[in-house]
Amino acid sequence: MNIIDTSSSGNEKEDFKKSIKNIPLFKTKGIEYKLPSKEYVNIIFQSMASVGFFKEHELIKNKNIFSMGKSTQNYLAQKKIKSISPDPPGSEELKKLLSKNKNGGNYLIVKGEKGLSEIFNYLNVAGEIVDEVICYKRLKFDSYEHIKEAFYKVDAIIFTSTYAFEIFFEEIYSKKMNLRFLSISQRISKFIKEKGFNSDLVDYFSNDLEEQIKKLI
Repeated sequence: MNIIDTSSSGNEKEDFKKSIKNIPLFKTKGIEYKLPSKEYVNIIFQSMASVGFFKEHELIKNKNIFSMGKSTQNYLAQKKIKSISPDPPGSEELKKLLSKNKNGGNYLIVKGEKGLSEIFNYLNVAGEIVDEVICYKRLKFDSYEHIKEAFYKVDAIIFTSTYAFEIFFEEIYSKKMNLRFLSISQRISKFIKEKGFNSDLVDYFSNDLEEQIKKLI
């Protein structure tokens, strides 16, 4: 069983690393930004990269921290920062979580260039005071020739973002491929379906991910 995980950060589980090869389809780069304020009560990180490229670490102390999913939550935990994360991950579940944890304070959303605006729009419409800061951008590789061959030899590909699938479809996909597409959220599954393909939803952070995939393929 040969599987590729397209995450730009990879899955942290040691057993996962032994059985599934991580081949990112894009890179991330920090960009300059300026905070509208430094007086925030709630801070929301939309991705692992948003944590890594956010410079104002002192701003995080004694704040209510929210993370979009488990990978971001785990990354924050590595930095000794506790956060609240929805289960399952994603914008819709995070909205529900935020509605249950309102405290009257303002919000800062930390994200990447062209990142999702669903949470910002939700809080804005709800009448909350909310700002957002963009601290990184995602960049395609100059060429994909050096990794194409690996994708022709796999049984399945895990997509952890719509951007990764978009790149795969534009730069690597061939009708000759005979493989399974796996997604880690309903949003990614929907995006893949809009492109004319089917995908299977997997629990990316479960302890039996490999067994899940074996049953599918």
